[in-house]
Amino acid sequence: MSPDISYAVRTLLEARRSGLQVAPPFAPPDRDAVFAIQDGVAQASGPVSGWKVGARTPTAEPNPAPLLAGALVPSPAAFDGKAMHMIGVEVEISFHIKADIAARSAPVGRDEALAAVGAAFVGMEIVDTRLANFKQVDPEWLLADNQMNHALVVGGSIANWKALDWAGLQVKLVVDGETIVDQKGGLGSVDPVRPLAWMIDHAVRLRGGIRKGQAITTGSWTGLRYFAPGARAKGEFVGLGTVEASF
Repeated sequence: MSPDISYAVRTLLEARRSGLQVAPPFAPPDRDAVFAIQDGVAQASGPVSGWKVGARTPTAEPNPAPLLAGALVPSPAAFDGKAMHMIGVEVEISFHIKADIAARSAPVGRDEALAAVGAAFVGMEIVDTRLANFKQVDPEWLLADNQMNHALVVGGSIANWKALDWAGLQVKLVVDGETIVDQKGGLGSVDPVRPLAWMIDHAVRLRGGIRKGQAITTGSWTGLRYFAPGARAKGEFVGLGTVEASF
């Protein structure tokens, strides 16, 4: 690990420990440096709980980030909103990993990848950041900071996910009794299975493999919405399940 990467890892770990936001210490030279920072933070934090991955369009290159140890929280979840720098909420389709795939250099094809996936579930990603002035920083630093992940709330299980019409799913986000989102579709990649399979291949070839019990969440259907401490949020895929969190 280079001195710059080591310093970046220490800086982010101290921000997590202290609760104080930090300025990015340097410009990441490339995506390999971003992944090295992610991996360094993850290695210091314990076995990763899984991965988050998202793609802006059905053909865009996905962006991956680890879910750190302890990031998976069952619904209904409660967070200390006053201790967070911001409270960001995204409603997502997430997946449980049911079988290990050990690290290797050979690619993981779609069929092999999906054979390692169990049930899907309604997820709610909780977003916060260790970075000061996050709206002005290099987006690669947001990715280095695990794309601002704070937690992933595990909601209702979806057993028959392979038969779903993804583009036609009805998604809702209700906060303090007010409907914020009520729409069909909304996921940038449209089909969450493409980034799911991509993430499994990426993790196996480049990030140490995947492990039974991990989760993979595949991007926001509702956009990133911000709320104040005291808020109560409920996400729903109509007919499939719900997820709830309070702050």
